[in-house]
Amino acid sequence: MADREELRRKVIEAIDQHRDRILEVAETIRVNPEIGYQEYKASALLASSIREFGYEVEKPAGGLETAFVAARHGRGDGPVIAVLAEYDALPGIGHGCGHNLIAASGLAAAIGLGAVMDHLNGIFEVIGTPAEEGGAGKVRLAEAGIFNDVDASLMVHHGGDRTDAPVEWPEGTCLAVAHVDFEYFGKPAHAAADPYNGANALNGVIKLFTGIDALRQHIHMESRIHGIITHGGDAANVVPKYAAAKFYVRAASRAYLEELLDKVKKIAEGAALMTGTEVKITEHEICYDMRPSYVIGKRYRENMEAVGMEISPRDPGRGMYSTDFGNISYLMPAVTGSFAISKEPIPGHSQQVVDASGSEFGYEQLIKVSKAMALTALDLFLEPELLAAAKEEHRNWDKLAAQ
Repeated sequence: MADREELRRKVIEAIDQHRDRILEVAETIRVNPEIGYQEYKASALLASSIREFGYEVEKPAGGLETAFVAARHGRGDGPVIAVLAEYDALPGIGHGCGHNLIAASGLAAAIGLGAVMDHLNGIFEVIGTPAEEGGAGKVRLAEAGIFNDVDASLMVHHGGDRTDAPVEWPEGTCLAVAHVDFEYFGKPAHAAADPYNGANALNGVIKLFTGIDALRQHIHMESRIHGIITHGGDAANVVPKYAAAKFYVRAASRAYLEELLDKVKKIAEGAALMTGTEVKITEHEICYDMRPSYVIGKRYRENMEAVGMEISPRDPGRGMYSTDFGNISYLMPAVTGSFAISKEPIPGHSQQVVDASGSEFGYEQLIKVSKAMALTALDLFLEPELLAAAKEEHRNWDKLAAQ
């Protein structure tokens, strides 16, 4: 078996050798944005590109047409280490979250690990996960059993102008989120001639908003509840028979999210009672808070430095965002490496991200962080004690978070 340094060199050289192909995939996905569950071109391009490097590809996977699992077997039995790829865009903005870079990092990692898997025990997988932006693709894949045999998972994500990996609590944590739709059904009537014969569905929605506004005074500081009216009626002189709203409910933990969600649903029911209407509540998949592996995160950061990345940590504290990767972090050790794509701060979900995710600097950073991620995966294959420590940390996460 080749020694450790030789294997690391092979990983890096393979990624460098196919740099142009990796960036071509990143740019093709960037200029052809597709929203969640409609990433037909992106998923096909990524899956076929990985297949060319000796991977067995299952597509579709987990019952999702734009999901896939690409696997490369080593020389014998061992752990299953996965890199997760995202490739969905934002409606109206395109790749304002830089998922084209995440997709290309999956290809880069496949190339790097593909160059050394014949020397390793275990299986390396790239899992194509659609619809992170509001579609909870990873949640559906987890429910379908796609992650049942995976021992640890890795990702990358742009960090604006910052580069780092989480190494201590509460770095890398984020908010759990529930997406909830509320529909109110009333009774139409002429708004001037006989309003007393109507039941105003819009009033139900308005009372929902005012009730939630009152609740906000009494929730934990890191919680967030925000929503919009998606339908408010059809004509100003007709009592609305139908009105609807969409809310996101966020909290620092899955447990408190469920508690908060129960309160919001009671407010919705109370609003219906107050206005003589009926309410239909539709709950979508819940994305859990992120439980990053600090054991793997520390190695990830070391590998970032080893490939020449300048570490520039984010401000300390929980990230006020949500991701379906949180659900995966409840199943196994999981961590995301963040990397700068801009030398100046840029807002998330913006045209600036679209531009930076196709910039020379952004692509240079992509290649570097992909090497760091691939080397971290290599370490998990080569060092059973590293993976064991990560699993021990994962088992004791609640104690870690309570410190």
